[in-house]
Amino acid sequence: MALRKILTLDLATRCGWACGAPGSEPTYGTKVLPSTGEDIGRFADAFNTWLLDMITLENPALIVFEAPILAGQTTLATARKLTGLAWHTEFVCRVREVRCKEAHLQSVKKFFAGSGRADKEAMIAAARRFGWAPKTSDEADALGLWAFSVHQEAPRFASRFAVGGLARAGVA
Repeated sequence: MALRKILTLDLATRCGWACGAPGSEPTYGTKVLPSTGEDIGRFADAFNTWLLDMITLENPALIVFEAPILAGQTTLATARKLTGLAWHTEFVCRVREVRCKEAHLQSVKKFFAGSGRADKEAMIAAARRFGWAPKTSDEADALGLWAFSVHQEAPRFASRFAVGGLARAGVA
């Protein structure tokens, strides 16, 4: 029996996503949500429609999203959007009966790029080392999250993602 897909989401206005079954190559992309300013409802509606479509089309067994990070200088509308994306993802997963988990960015970066402080370029470079060609850092983050999730959920398929100290220690 084939393992079902894992869908990972780098939640933001430019939502990076990656989806695939462990042991296969993921598909990935970026969903650009509309610029709505203070209009949270229109923003939420666009994300809801897209997320429901992704679940219907991809039929994932698990959705993993990156925990929102709220920089000190963010606006209230941005903070509401970022936390709302996480909240709504969990809600939709509950309604559609899809397992849902949250992952912390530093853990993903350390696993995928070898440093919890990896910048956008390092995440893109890490994705390229694994044979992927992300067009955006959002896609690279989603791919890192997908590899991290495969490591967590289906470790027998994760050895190809071993980097740095993890590879030397035989952890992956």
